[in-house]
Amino acid sequence: PLSPSETFKDDPLRVLRAIRFATRFGFAPDADILSAAASQEVRAALGSKVSRERIGTELEGMFNGPAPTAAVRLLQQLRLFDQVLKPPPDVQQLLGSEFGRPCVEIMAAAEAMLVQLKLELSPEDRRLLLLAALLLPLRSLSYSVKANKQQPATAYIIRESLKWRVKEVDGVALLHAQVTQLAEVKNAVKGPGAMDSSPAETRVQLGRTIRQLTAHWKLGVLLVPLLQLPAAAPLGVDGASGNQAPSMSPSAGGAPGTGGQREEGDLEQEQLMQHVDSVQGLLSAATGFGLADCWQWKPLLDGKQLMEILKLPKGPALGHATAAVMDWQLAHPQGSREECIEHMKATHAAVQ
Repeated sequence: PLSPSETFKDDPLRVLRAIRFATRFGFAPDADILSAAASQEVRAALGSKVSRERIGTELEGMFNGPAPTAAVRLLQQLRLFDQVLKPPPDVQQLLGSEFGRPCVEIMAAAEAMLVQLKLELSPEDRRLLLLAALLLPLRSLSYSVKANKQQPATAYIIRESLKWRVKEVDGVALLHAQVTQLAEVKNAVKGPGAMDSSPAETRVQLGRTIRQLTAHWKLGVLLVPLLQLPAAAPLGVDGASGNQAPSMSPSAGGAPGTGGQREEGDLEQEQLMQHVDSVQGLLSAATGFGLADCWQWKPLLDGKQLMEILKLPKGPALGHATAAVMDWQLAHPQGSREECIEHMKATHAAVQ
């Protein structure tokens, strides 16, 4: 039979299949396999000989398996991360080749919280959450599509490097955009009695964010505590790069990436429980404020009704009034249509 090195160079996709099977069944790959997979020849062949669609399909299999973080961690330890989740060329130059380490650390924290919380997510939502967590350190990076037009580097990785779906491109971008809003709400409602005394502005801010994220708002909540981790600091900002952290040897600490032991970068139990408390606090706030299903609400007053009640013409003023109706509903979840009309009339009269 051919050596592992020759086998992988003949078809580099076999490396990804080996990682997927090893983490799926929980066994440690043979040392010769690890050494061959980490070679520069195999790394170069994976980047040049295998289509992005095939690479994306293998990674999706890892994400859908029982140990997605272990699989991606093994990619990083074998120095294949930047070949699989390949950023735009100019961003790659900025980041270096070891940027995957903080990404894997954040993904590991997200998966650990899921396990601790015993949350039941659909396979699609679980994949989206873990992808958004994995790419969280890259959230501030962008690349030029054409003159004067920038797009997130994460969009390039998902769409061009993995050939995954547009809904995952949009979902990750939305989660990254809204997680800071949720973090602000978390800070406003922490502490005994904070939820009862929270101002209407806090309820409105939380409701707006839930409505932006729609059915995925709980995924955003799960990302919030991850922002506190040093590994979540935006890469590529003020010169930060993935090369600042030393790389991990594929053979360090026994069998890498198979999920059989605690890995470097995993959360301590105390820190994990703090993150779990943070998630539960935000979920409780949404329920306590009566906003858990607000992403499905219809406005108590539509544009046509507002035009009639407030004598407004079509235009920006009508748009502001429509948004104000929903803000009032978010601040007063039990409020009636009649109360909303009185509020809108009083507010409109005050600005005349």
